[in-house]
Amino acid sequence: MSVCRRAYAKPQPRVQHGRHTLCVCVHSDIYRQVQQLAAEQQLSLSGAAHHLLRLGAGLEPLLHLSSSPSTLSSKCHGD
Repeated sequence: MSVCRRAYAKPQPRVQHGRHTLCVCVHSDIYRQVQQLAAEQQLSLSGAAHHLLRLGAGLEPLLHLSSSPSTLSSKCHGD
């Protein structure tokens, strides 16, 4: 199992308005799902990842995409 390590030389700027930055390393299968959703829905990788994270956490999506949420949710969970 590989470990994602990243050294930050500078302090990160304060985030305002309830927005936060999250840096994660993901396996190739997850990355492909994020890329696929981004391409299909014309989203950024960040937007696609955010959408799938919300679905996986059981939260309402911020975007109403052309696919049904249950289809995207099952993709997210690997069903």
